Amino acid sequence: AGHASGADDGGEIRSVNNAKGQAEMEAVKALGFPLLFKGYDVEAGIRLFEANKIQQVDLGKYGLSPIPLPGGNKPLLGLSPAAVKFLFADPNVASDARIKSYPCRELWCDAGPLVRRSETVTPGRRDEALQKLAESIKLRTAEMKKRGGGNAGHHHMLAMLQECESAIRFRAKALAQREKEAEDLMQGLSQMAVDEEAFPSLGGTATPRASKGTSGRF
Repeated sequence: AGHASGADDGGEIRSVNNAKGQAEMEAVKALGFPLLFKGYDVEAGIRLFEANKIQQVDLGKYGLSPIPLPGGNKPLLGLSPAAVKFLFADPNVASDARIKSYPCRELWCDAGPLVRRSETVTPGRRDEALQKLAESIKLRTAEMKKRGGGNAGHHHMLAMLQECESAIRFRAKALAQREKEAEDLMQGLSQMAVDEEAFPSLGGTATPRASKGTSGRF
């Protein structure tokens, strides 16, 4: 759910306190992003809101923005643009400066912070992130089907998640291949050292060794 302010360009806020959003939050945490906005725990803000213990005017300090729903229903919550930039953008990466909102492609693409971070976590954490992304994709796909295909914003967010999941899997495979090649190289060098020790003449001119018990003179 969300309110569109930019059609399919990702210029809208997507909810993070429904089943889909919660899965995505678990994914980014698995990738090592602490959900702390200027010292305030984003998830704590969500819990306060769900328990009716916080006013909407105070959501901003937790990095949250209310998403109005029709019929006067209780709003959903999304990450504010300021929180998205604070939580995920690396000031040393030029493309991250273009991250303006949660559905922004620069956040989810192959060159984005989520995919980059996937190379630095353990395989277990990476698998957990992939599992949670897949969970959100499944939920979003089912919801869109139920709603007759969804709107442009739904299609955009689904595409971003799929792109991110695919890029993480691709990088994980490439990383595993590089690690295997490095391991094979080290094993090869180690075997060469063993062979040279056993057969020194293979590595160059062997130096004659004096027999034990002689002075080395003839």
